[in-house]
Amino acid sequence: MINNFFLFQKMKTTPEFETYSLAHGEQTFQQVKIVESGREKEENLCQKYIEKGSITECVINLCIISFGIGLLALPQKVNYVTLIMTPILIVLCGIVNYWTFTVLGDASRQLKIYKYEDIVSALFNPCFSYFFIFVMGIGLFGVMVLFQVILYKFLGGIINEIFSYGYTNMEVFASESFWGEKKIRLLVCYLITILVLFPLCLIKTISQMRFASSFGVFSVFLIIIIVVIQSPSFYFHNVVEGKQEINIFDLSKGFGPDLKFIQSISTIIFAYECHAGIFPVISSLSNPTRPRVQAVFRNATSANVIAYIIITLAGYFSQPENTPDLVLEREKISKNDYLMTIGLCLFSITLSTKISASYNCFRALILNIMKYDPTNYPNRINFILTIVTLSSTTFVAAMFQNISDYISLISSFYGLIIGVIMPGIIFIKTNNYSIFHIKNLLALIFILTLCSIGALTIFFTLKRIFEF
Repeated sequence: MINNFFLFQKMKTTPEFETYSLAHGEQTFQQVKIVESGREKEENLCQKYIEKGSITECVINLCIISFGIGLLALPQKVNYVTLIMTPILIVLCGIVNYWTFTVLGDASRQLKIYKYEDIVSALFNPCFSYFFIFVMGIGLFGVMVLFQVILYKFLGGIINEIFSYGYTNMEVFASESFWGEKKIRLLVCYLITILVLFPLCLIKTISQMRFASSFGVFSVFLIIIIVVIQSPSFYFHNVVEGKQEINIFDLSKGFGPDLKFIQSISTIIFAYECHAGIFPVISSLSNPTRPRVQAVFRNATSANVIAYIIITLAGYFSQPENTPDLVLEREKISKNDYLMTIGLCLFSITLSTKISASYNCFRALILNIMKYDPTNYPNRINFILTIVTLSSTTFVAAMFQNISDYISLISSFYGLIIGVIMPGIIFIKTNNYSIFHIKNLLALIFILTLCSIGALTIFFTLKRIFEF
């Protein structure tokens, strides 16, 4: 789910082709406006403006899009899903992810449309399309809040390390020290917004921030490498010497009062969510026949499954008891961890660009609702929208700091609907089978099951937040 917002750097920006970026965890996509004046003209336009790539290049791009916050949250879920079940669920969710990619890819090729929301608009009535836009908007808003919460905590971890406050746990420093005081949170969060986020979010097109592409990818892969390399020493310290127990097959935690097992399934699915980003990848593939597109989806999903299992096991074995919301928040085992501090600094900068990328797409949705052209709108509107949005997200991020709750809500609402439920509905809508055909009936059961998982996750998360 990590977003490489600027994958297609050689693309030209024209009135027919404008690039935006979507982050939701962890997600990048490009809004492609194709002149709808016949199939031949459309294909010529694609060939002229879209950089064609090999299967390998497209697989790498799709993997980069998907790596993000959901990936870093997976190790904690082993506590509730167990060490044996977690890799199995990661594989099963990978299979589901491959199927949803295939559904969206087939719909895009069939309709000759290269935007997720345009596919929904073409297949369903306006009310359904508005609901989809609403889900996208809420999801993007929630993603921006989540990124700001993580940014604040990472900044606290960096300050704790640099000034040697002595806290071994980033979460404890962010809650029990001066860094956890509400006034400090509000002040620091708004300072970050004014000095860093506001100037970045005023940029009208994400293509102007292409410098962050390689930097963002580098920081994320550095974090993953650090976690994997350091896991043996953490395992020896916490498990061998510290006698921390590994949950091999104890589901009691997962099926407690909060049904954490169900909530963990939402998070695992959310780790794969990058579905809006598959359309520019499809468009960039040379000779995009169905077998070649399927090869991209299959190889990218396989790579994701392997990477997710590795980071999950490495992160969990580092701290099997009291595993943090994000693996980067694990307790230090030495006085200083300079390598992780460097990684946090790089990733904090990346989070700033991710927030801007998420806002860029959120702004495009709002401008479409306001009947403004997202490629040409007044600076006054841009200024007002940016102030209102960032003021709201910053206030929410400063007041509510529980990362796990944000991930649960976003994954159960935004992740499930965009990544799984909507592709299931599109599958039923676009195939030629009767509604009572076995494939459609299985799809309906699948959709209803995921709706139940999402509803339960939202209910128990809200119950935990508001203590009712």
